[in-house]
Amino acid sequence: MNALTISAMQWSTLDHIADVDPIGDGDAACLDEVRAVLARHGNLGRFGVSLLHSHFDLADDEILMETTDLDRREQFVRPMKRAELEDAGITAMTTVLTFDERGYRQYCGCDPRATGHHHK
Repeated sequence: MNALTISAMQWSTLDHIADVDPIGDGDAACLDEVRAVLARHGNLGRFGVSLLHSHFDLADDEILMETTDLDRREQFVRPMKRAELEDAGITAMTTVLTFDERGYRQYCGCDPRATGHHHK
């Protein structure tokens, strides 16, 4: 069993969105296999697929954090310093992860609270 490795964000290792091929028909076989694995593990409604890309570089001490404004029905993703999160007692709930030869790593998270998610 692998453990989730929480490491410095490496978005800078991802290609810029302008240089990433969009998900298309050529990906069908791969996506069908991913779907089959998720189904086998009973996780079709829990996990999905994201097109990994970057828009800007993050520092090694930053993480992308999701926040939601329920009234306006808007979701935001912004970089935050890990020290800020630690100082506030926040442990980011992983929402996006990537795979490499060593396993998987957290790339984005949200701030879970008693309500299950931090909202403005």
